[in-house]
Amino acid sequence: MTSRSISAALAAIVLIVVVPLSLSAQPTTKRVFVAAVDAAGAPVLDLAAADLEVTENGSRREVTRIARGSAPMRIVLLVDSSTAMGPMLNSFRLALNAFVDTLPPEHEITLISTGGQIRVRTEPSTDREKLKTEISRFATGGGANAFLDTLIEADRRFLKTVPAQWPVFVIVTTDRGENEREFPLDDYNKFMNDFVARGGSAHAVIVRGGQIGPVTDLTLNLIENVGGLSTSINTDTVLPERVKAIAERLAADHQKMANKYEVEFTGDARLAQPMVNVAARREGVQLQMSPRRPF
Repeated sequence: MTSRSISAALAAIVLIVVVPLSLSAQPTTKRVFVAAVDAAGAPVLDLAAADLEVTENGSRREVTRIARGSAPMRIVLLVDSSTAMGPMLNSFRLALNAFVDTLPPEHEITLISTGGQIRVRTEPSTDREKLKTEISRFATGGGANAFLDTLIEADRRFLKTVPAQWPVFVIVTTDRGENEREFPLDDYNKFMNDFVARGGSAHAVIVRGGQIGPVTDLTLNLIENVGGLSTSINTDTVLPERVKAIAERLAADHQKMANKYEVEFTGDARLAQPMVNVAARREGVQLQMSPRRPF
């Protein structure tokens, strides 16, 4: 499938991002994000499930979990280690170190590379010294950029398993347009819908050549759907400052959510585009709601 045809298919994916993955009659967990203030405009920081009333298409839903947005992020640092990355190795190492040095220390990071196949270089951890040691060893794994397979597998193994943490992808990749193999867009579509529904975030820097391929198409589609930061560059010399900017953005986003709430409720999986409303049962509390974070 060519890059042109992939872009056309992804345009359709954007339109159906809110469609749930399951259309069975079984209930499913859904989530929204809520800010609460009192009459003076000060944040209300002690809300409980009993303080909220959630409706979906007018039907009342059970709130199954409410948590402040101050929980740490779990970040998958997804880095290209294919053959194309080889000449840029020094810039990639500098960029990864800049990211680690800038990100606040409470957030977990797992370093995963995509050269040939998925390679988990560090397990999720806040241990920055161990991570920096692995970065010093970072080198090309050869082969093609196994981008999509690694993206989906990393999400399944490291992000979906910790629903109480904020799932984040930070993608640092090349795209020379050399990868023209058929991509399973149905698999990507399912992943992307589920990731958006879980309130995931994603940011990326792409080092592009004269041509671009499906890696760029898929990455930009994901970033657009979650409102992330994406940068395409033609030279790897500016890579460290662009990756550092992502770490700064993540820190700012986390601060924005610290006094807000993640609210989970039992919804109807059959509803494709439901109208969800969250109301405060506590007198004097005003709410603002969003389907994604930060807001």
